[in-house]
Amino acid sequence: RLGFVPLALAAAVTLALAGCSGSAATPAPGSGSGASVDASKAVAVTLITKDSINPFWIAMQNGAKQASEANNVKLTIAAGKEDGDEAGQVEAIEAAVTRGEQGILITPNGPGINTAIKNARDQGLYVIALDTPPEPADTVDITFATDNFAAGEAIGKWTAAQLDGKKATIALLDAFNDKVISVDYNRDQGFLTGMGIDVKDPK
Repeated sequence: RLGFVPLALAAAVTLALAGCSGSAATPAPGSGSGASVDASKAVAVTLITKDSINPFWIAMQNGAKQASEANNVKLTIAAGKEDGDEAGQVEAIEAAVTRGEQGILITPNGPGINTAIKNARDQGLYVIALDTPPEPADTVDITFATDNFAAGEAIGKWTAAQLDGKKATIALLDAFNDKVISVDYNRDQGFLTGMGIDVKDPK
């Protein structure tokens, strides 16, 4: 799953520099044309993870640092205070816009960040979602993520094979009770499908 970080960072650089030649400043890709890119300078990008506590996000940050050095990217690392901290991510998005950066890589903490992302894209920043597809998907320019439905389905098939026809009591425990995260319901629906349970009629 971490393999898409260098790829996404390289994509952000390539897309941010698309159309640049020499040292002429040209509009950066995105929904708007407010930002400009000087091809003679390093591209500035912010990586915003869900938090800086989970080892997975720490590994993602370290991978991004290595990739940024290899791709001549000025990288800023930011994160929510904890998983689900949308306000912290909004602050990081707004800071990236204020700094005049060309791109944002983000693992969305929830739909509460959508307006800030739209504003960033309107200002010309190219926004890439990592790991967690936003809702709706076109909130960002592109997403690099695991197929969570397929992952859940594979786990469900494995579980069904271990049960070998025995009945099971299944509890679906999601991350939050106050917001819908695509990773949660895709894993849930995939798992039930893999178990051979009709998600429309789970009886």
